[in-house]
Amino acid sequence: MWMLFPKEEEYIEWFKKAGFKDVKLKRIGPKWYRGVRRHGLIMGCSVTGVKRERGDSPLQLGPKAEDVSKPVNPITFLFRFLMGTICAAYYVLSHGEITCV
Repeated sequence: MWMLFPKEEEYIEWFKKAGFKDVKLKRIGPKWYRGVRRHGLIMGCSVTGVKRERGDSPLQLGPKAEDVSKPVNPITFLFRFLMGTICAAYYVLSHGEITCV
């Protein structure tokens, strides 16, 4: 619920569908971080590619899952805010590294 980031394969697929060639994904992160977590996500990544043709992207995205032009239901907002806060605290406590300067 709190890890809404796409997987590596999705990033690569989107770049290819958008007309990029030679798409490469490089994992980035601190030296202490090793590999993929059990939830399947990486710490961070950089996706690059070459777009050989000018013009609009051939990637056709579907409709947005959520209409952002409508006002947000206050109960929905509060639920998302609380869940995000709880999940962020869990992540920092279980995976994070706190550095004091």
